[in-house]
Amino acid sequence: MQQGHPTTDPELVLSHECISDPGCKREVNEDSAGFFAGPEGSGAYLLVVADGVGGTLAGEVASKLAVDTIGQRFFADGVPERPAHALKDAILAANQAIISTAAGEPRYAGMATTCTAAYVRGPEVILAHIGDCRAYLVEHGELRRLTFDHSAAAEMSRRGEPVPPDRPDLANTLTRWLGTEPVVEVDVHQPVPMAEGATLVLCSDGLNKVVEDEEIVRTVSLHLPAGACRKLVDLARERGGPDNITVHVARYTRA
Repeated sequence: MQQGHPTTDPELVLSHECISDPGCKREVNEDSAGFFAGPEGSGAYLLVVADGVGGTLAGEVASKLAVDTIGQRFFADGVPERPAHALKDAILAANQAIISTAAGEPRYAGMATTCTAAYVRGPEVILAHIGDCRAYLVEHGELRRLTFDHSAAAEMSRRGEPVPPDRPDLANTLTRWLGTEPVVEVDVHQPVPMAEGATLVLCSDGLNKVVEDEEIVRTVSLHLPAGACRKLVDLARERGGPDNITVHVARYTRA
């Protein structure tokens, strides 16, 4: 059954669903996801997705630690007065938690994760991220990408440099992540309007690397969040599911 969470507008609810799937090729799901509510009656919510960095030990531990730390830290003192700053602080706290945990447990040495978090309250969403988990907003049949990948290929494109056609690996080469460096750079975005009917999508790269933007738009436009999540994960699996797949879908709808 579709969940409807109360918002700051008594006529609207936030419909939300999240699915995390290991995909078809990997035995361990290194993705983690969380949905956190602020104090009762606040209409404030936090969506988080994290993707353990492939090739490192205990990526699933790092991603879960990131999600749990961010969720606990963000609403620790109620609804934050400066949510953008609180998001950044929570992600930085997650970085330190991962480093500290790895330092105390040799088998976790070098564990790392990417992370994207979205704070939803009232008519806007605020995002913070590091790595290549993405956030999109779908409205009036159009998709707007809200985050930029922190990968070697994406960084080259932003500088206007061509990506060598013989280096497809650069799209998977991360330039930022959580867990191995004490100082990290987190992208914090300006508030983005989110009106009634608009759909927020957060996902790990196991979705967007095999499912096209147009397919995401069509799927979330035709289905409620629960159905859209299921359809998107199934579509990624039909394409071979080469990586773990995690999808959040959230939409403001009439109560």
